[in-house]
Amino acid sequence: MKKGSSGNRKKRRPPRLEAPVNRYPTRDNVYNLQRERQRRQAQAERQAREWQQAQMGYAQTPHPAKRKKHRQRRRGSHMMMPLLVFAIIALYLVGQIGSLAIKGSDIDVETVAYGTIDTPEVYTGLILREEYVVDSTRDGQPYYQYSQGDYVPKGAVVCTVKDTDSTDALESKLNQIDKDILKSQKARTDLSAFSEDISRLEDNVSRTVDAYAGRSMRSSLSYMYTLKSQVTSFMDQRNEIWLTENVDSLSQLTEERNVYEQQLAQNQSALTASEAGVLCLSYDGMEKKLTPDKAEQVTEKQIGDAKTQYISKAKSVAKGDPLFKIITDNKWYVVAYLPNNAVAGWEAGKTSRTLNMMTEEETYKISADVESLTAGDKQTKVVFSSYEHMEDFMESRTISFSLEGTVTEGLKIPNDAIVEKSLLKIPRSCLTESMGNTGVLLVKGSSTKFTDITAVTSDEDAVYIELEDSGLKTGDVVLQGTGEDAAQVTLSELLPHAGVYVANSSIAKFVVIDVVEQNQEYAIVQAGSTTGLQPYDTIVSDAKNIKEGDSVF
Repeated sequence: MKKGSSGNRKKRRPPRLEAPVNRYPTRDNVYNLQRERQRRQAQAERQAREWQQAQMGYAQTPHPAKRKKHRQRRRGSHMMMPLLVFAIIALYLVGQIGSLAIKGSDIDVETVAYGTIDTPEVYTGLILREEYVVDSTRDGQPYYQYSQGDYVPKGAVVCTVKDTDSTDALESKLNQIDKDILKSQKARTDLSAFSEDISRLEDNVSRTVDAYAGRSMRSSLSYMYTLKSQVTSFMDQRNEIWLTENVDSLSQLTEERNVYEQQLAQNQSALTASEAGVLCLSYDGMEKKLTPDKAEQVTEKQIGDAKTQYISKAKSVAKGDPLFKIITDNKWYVVAYLPNNAVAGWEAGKTSRTLNMMTEEETYKISADVESLTAGDKQTKVVFSSYEHMEDFMESRTISFSLEGTVTEGLKIPNDAIVEKSLLKIPRSCLTESMGNTGVLLVKGSSTKFTDITAVTSDEDAVYIELEDSGLKTGDVVLQGTGEDAAQVTLSELLPHAGVYVANSSIAKFVVIDVVEQNQEYAIVQAGSTTGLQPYDTIVSDAKNIKEGDSVF
């Protein structure tokens, strides 16, 4: 063995146990004799126990410094264990919270509160205007000088209908003659009677061009169209003077021109506006019948009958076909039949209302005066008038509108929160009680079984339950009454009920609602009804993301 190893060490001898000496105590310690004996005996036993432990594990006994380190390591291991357990528990809780957050992220909830929604009633009205339609006087191809919505002066040519087979050749010959006349007029050396007028018009052309000079670098070129229009107008006036001037040297060309013009006039028709107004290329055949002075004669049956027909500029027309319509007044009228309660307090000539006039593209807010009121048993015929947005409705005869400012108040919930369920109807006469629970006696062969139920909603005659919660289904037979007079009733009626999922607790619960009014986004629900929905209840905002019994939080 190596020097210094535990094998080379001398074994320790056990300590000598000194036998207690029986001595007489002094007078002062006579009363402590028993205590002294016990102390000595305990000391001897402790010495023997230490010697035995030294004999058994002396070689393995570490150095005092090593024993200290061992104790520190053992103490460290004992401290690490609680920390490890705590870390595992913390990680588990974080994972659970994260999974709940991910699972519930698509389940939005909100608190029910009182609110209002704009729920106007939509009515149908009939439009009346001052207007007239002009029909074609011949067969041919129409050529329009104005566009839809343009203002047309009185007497202006709106459309020319031509027999193109004849007019094309005549117009070609006329154009050539006009070129020859203009060329001759420009080359004349003698003084024209209209030379001053011609010089003035040519000066106007020059000044107009100079006024627009230098604008070509602008970002917008709209001024170019104005320039072209003005120059063309001056040149047309000059050419007209030259073409109509009676000059001997041009008499032959002038006579030929007159002949071709007469032939052209026989093969085309120019239709003018007898009264000034706005051009409209549609009609419905009611223009003469539905005028403002006949508003009181309009019946409810007439509203919605008219059908608008549109006029095409590209199609040829026959004699008698409508070519265009002229609306002569910006003031237009709407006749409608409204419920008596909707017009309560209105006075003809004194009341104005904002009407939401609806088209397929958008809704226009129009201020309208109440021209007349004709009361009936349930409805009142109202004639409105307005100067606004006439051009936006000049092609319409029937219009949908609502009155501005119609609101409904109550519990406000989103439409997405509403879901419809079919509930099983149970007559109240079939209900019974057992041990404080309400239920029915379900017939099973020759015996009956009490089945408790939870009513979702009720009325005077019956209660309504969910099939999945009660265990009952259509076709089940229950007893009605008791004793010998009890009758059997088959449950067969499933009735739809609108409701929402209430999430006051962690479990979604279906609650029936009574919808008072509804628009495109929200519904107003009656508060304080038997449905159970109350202010400040928490509901699921989108019912498609949840079903009965799902955990919400």
